[in-house]
Amino acid sequence: MMQSITHRAARLLAATWMCLCAGAAVAVPVHHVDIDTSALGTGTAYLGMSFLSVGGATPASASVTNLAADLLGVPVGTGSVAGGPPGALTFTSEAGGGDWFQAIQLGGHVGFDVSFLFGDGTDGSTFSWSLFDDTHYLGVDGDLGSIALHPDAAPDGRLTITPDNAFTAVRAVPEPSTLLLVALTGCVLAAVRRRPA
Repeated sequence: MMQSITHRAARLLAATWMCLCAGAAVAVPVHHVDIDTSALGTGTAYLGMSFLSVGGATPASASVTNLAADLLGVPVGTGSVAGGPPGALTFTSEAGGGDWFQAIQLGGHVGFDVSFLFGDGTDGSTFSWSLFDDTHYLGVDGDLGSIALHPDAAPDGRLTITPDNAFTAVRAVPEPSTLLLVALTGCVLAAVRRRPA
């Protein structure tokens, strides 16, 4: 009898951990952006990042970290943008947002993580990225991708991700707390399976 109660309690704990994991996934996650420049030529190009919002938009910010690329020269930022590699690059929606440009060497991959903070409201902001040279955009005529923020949407619809082409891949990055919950869930399930019925 006691063993049966312990077994049921372990199953309940496992179910609770799984629910917590599912709940953590509802939050706006960090996203990793990977740009493959190998098919876009050789030489120097410019990586552009923009965070734009309409007047009266819900206050928001975008933080870019872990920028990995063959960076060249000194970056240029305009508007509400601060910081930069090797640290975080932070955009805010103040005064309509901001732009950031960095010369890079083509031929490899450009990668970065981007996270967002925003409250409730009706109007959102958009974070976008592009590659261009001295005369035109590379890959497509415009942005390679964008992430639109929808502060008035349900938790699972607060971001719209648009990689507009084959050059960009975007994936959610599990937060360390989510990874810990998943690992603990696995441990609890393994312990339940090892116990005699």
